[in-house]
Amino acid sequence: MEENSHHHGQVIKRYREKMGWTRPQLGEKWTPNEVSWKYIAKIESGEKHITDSSKLREISELLDIPLWEFGLSEYNPFNITDPSQSTHLYSENLEVVTYLVEQTWYLRKVAPMPEVEKSVKRLQDMFKFYQTHAPPPLKLEREYLRLFAQVHRLAAIIDVENQRYPLAIRHFENMLKIGQGIEDPTTIALAFMGLGTEYERMGKQQEAVDYLELARDQTFQTERSVACLVNSYLARAYASNHESQRFLRAIDTAQAIADSLGERFGSAKDFAYYTMSGVLAERSYGYLELGEAQKSLEMRGEITKSIHINENTWLHAWIPLDWARAYFMTGEIEESILETREFYLRAKLLQSPHTFSRAEAMLKAIEQAGYEDVSAVKDFSDEMEDE
Repeated sequence: MEENSHHHGQVIKRYREKMGWTRPQLGEKWTPNEVSWKYIAKIESGEKHITDSSKLREISELLDIPLWEFGLSEYNPFNITDPSQSTHLYSENLEVVTYLVEQTWYLRKVAPMPEVEKSVKRLQDMFKFYQTHAPPPLKLEREYLRLFAQVHRLAAIIDVENQRYPLAIRHFENMLKIGQGIEDPTTIALAFMGLGTEYERMGKQQEAVDYLELARDQTFQTERSVACLVNSYLARAYASNHESQRFLRAIDTAQAIADSLGERFGSAKDFAYYTMSGVLAERSYGYLELGEAQKSLEMRGEITKSIHINENTWLHAWIPLDWARAYFMTGEIEESILETREFYLRAKLLQSPHTFSRAEAMLKAIEQAGYEDVSAVKDFSDEMEDE
C-alpha cells in the first residue's frame, strides 16, 4: 500500500485525537478486554483494516464520526427497529422539518388557506410521531423544541383563519411555555406577539399592548428581523389603543430596521418571515385606527408597489380592506363599496372564513351607517347573498 493512500484508520485517528483520547483509552471504551491499543495502532497505521460494517458503525457512534466518512449510509439494514434514534439521522430529519416550516410560511403568503392547512397538518403529524415513537437525542432536544414551537405558531394561524380564536390563544400559550422552558428569546418574543395580536383582535387593547411590550423587550436579545416584526405589531396595538405617539415611534423603528434589512428578511434561524410591505401595511392600519384616513390613502401607491415586489398574495388580498375603511371614513361610499367588493373577491381566492367575515363586517358597517339604499351598496349586498 502506498504511504499516502486513504484508509479508515486515518479517519479513526483523526477523530480519536479530536476527542482527546489515547489509544488505550479508546480500547477501554471500544469493546473492553477485546480491543488492545496495539490493535488500534495497527488500524490507524493501515497495517490492519476493518471490513465489518457493524464494527465501523460502532466506532462511528463512539467517536461521533459521520458515517459518510466510512462510505456508509445512516440507514442500517441490520438494525431497523428504530432508525430515527441515530443522532445524525435525527439531525437530518430536523433539517427536513425546518425546510417544511419555511415552505409552509411561504405557502401562507401565496396559496389558498386549505393548502396551508394541509402543510401544517403534516407537520403536526410528524411531531405527534416523534413524541410517541422517537423522542430526540438530548443534544438535539433544544432545536426539536424550537421547531415544535413554530408548529404551534402555524397551527394558531390556521385556527385564526378558521375563526377558532380561543384555540389560537392556546397554541400561542403552549409556544410560550416551550420558549420559556428552553430560554429562547426568539420563541418567547414571537409567542408574546401572537398573544398580543389575538387580544387586540378581541378588543382587549391594553392587554394586547402589555403582551406586545413583553415581546419587544425580548427582541433586545434576538435577530433584528424579529425586532422589526414585533415592533410592527406593537405599533398596531398602540394605534388601536389610541396612543398616537407610541404608534409612530414603534412603526418608525420597524420601518428603519426593514430599510436596513431589505425588502425580504427572516430565516429558519429567527422564524421572522416578514417583508417591507407588511411594515407599510401596519402603518396604514395604524393611521386608520387613529382616524387619519387620508394618510392611509396617500400610502396606496407605495404599499401596492411593495406588495408586488414581495409577491405577497395574502397581503394583496387583504389591503383593499384598508382602502374600503379609508373611503368609508372620508364619506366616499361608492369608492368604499368598490374596495370592499375587491377585498371580497380576493378573499374568495384565499378560502379563509376569517377573511370572509371581515368583508361581511365591512358591508354591515356601511349599511348600519345609513347607506343601505345606495345603489352600489344594495348591488353588492345582493351579490353576497347570492353566493
